[in-house]
Amino acid sequence: MLLAIDSATFRASIALHDGVTLRGECTWEAADAHTVTLAPRITELLRQTGVTVADLTSIAVCIGPGSYTGVRIGIAIAKGLALSQQLPLVGVTTLDILVEGQPPDERPLYAVFAAGRRRIGYARYQFQEHAWRAVSDVALSTWEELLPRLETPALLVGELGDLQGRKALETLGAALTLPPAAWHLRRAGFLAEIAWRQLRKRPHAGQAGISTDPAQLKPLYVGG
Repeated sequence: MLLAIDSATFRASIALHDGVTLRGECTWEAADAHTVTLAPRITELLRQTGVTVADLTSIAVCIGPGSYTGVRIGIAIAKGLALSQQLPLVGVTTLDILVEGQPPDERPLYAVFAAGRRRIGYARYQFQEHAWRAVSDVALSTWEELLPRLETPALLVGELGDLQGRKALETLGAALTLPPAAWHLRRAGFLAEIAWRQLRKRPHAGQAGISTDPAQLKPLYVGG
């Protein structure tokens, strides 16, 4: 049983996945309350699904980028569980989790997350070899700076921000496609799917993405 934890931004998500079935999932707007909400939500999800900590066989966590506090809290809880139970720990980036749930498309996809101080983090993805793959590094920007640089037609998905940001998006009209609202939600169920694939391909800890020593897993931050 794999426990997936994503608290990288204002929206948090946790899931339990047995490798075949998504046994339970919870997604909520944590704002800046990750410290007080994340651990109790995990406890409640375990209770609702009848799973105990002893049943866990692996942990997956979002390593960022995102909120400094949110990323740090999620990784701390994931490390604590992995170390205490001697479990493999899989780290996955914020935007890789987001694009996991997007359907195939020949157009480029820009995945974004709220970075605070009216900034956004973004990366460009292209659908190649049956999966969305990053073709740029993650960078920080503002909507006003980013929109003129987008290669359109394109898809845009993620945390689109406040009304001002949405109004700015309207200036591109049909050149920019926004998927349905539910597709903008970053879910721990998708984090779990990615983690299970990594565990199946590289079942032994110490290989890429899987930590032998959970204490060595590092958060990913962008800019300042």
